[in-house]
Amino acid sequence: MRDMDREFRQLEKSFGYPSFLSATRPWRPFIDEHPTEVEVYRVKNPIVEEDGVKKFKLEFDVRRFKPEDVKIKTNAKDRILQIEAKTADENSKFEYFRKVSIPEGVQPTELTCKFKGDGVLEFEAPYTEPAKVELPKDTILEIKHE
Repeated sequence: MRDMDREFRQLEKSFGYPSFLSATRPWRPFIDEHPTEVEVYRVKNPIVEEDGVKKFKLEFDVRRFKPEDVKIKTNAKDRILQIEAKTADENSKFEYFRKVSIPEGVQPTELTCKFKGDGVLEFEAPYTEPAKVELPKDTILEIKHE
């Protein structure tokens, strides 16, 4: 395990990612953290509370792409948000693809999208706590004797 941990940390350094993953303190995204780390955190924790209001919020790191390279669509039936981006030049080709489930309590038609200047694609929508489904209660059946 130590070898794997050492290799993981070496990969983080080679990609320029700051190492915020530590056993001594829980990781939370802050403004100065790498956009890819914020993306991973947001996908795992898409419901946030800002100014006392809960909302659905996702952020994706699409710095390699221009806004016109990015295609976004939702599938309301399956509750899926899909982001796809492609770009190429004479020396390289880059592709990006994410498919994320839209949780209950978020209406896919209410999603808004903003391409921020730092190359972050931000999605937001109001979140309403879904009604809790009451599970059927156990019942005892009486046996009739004939």
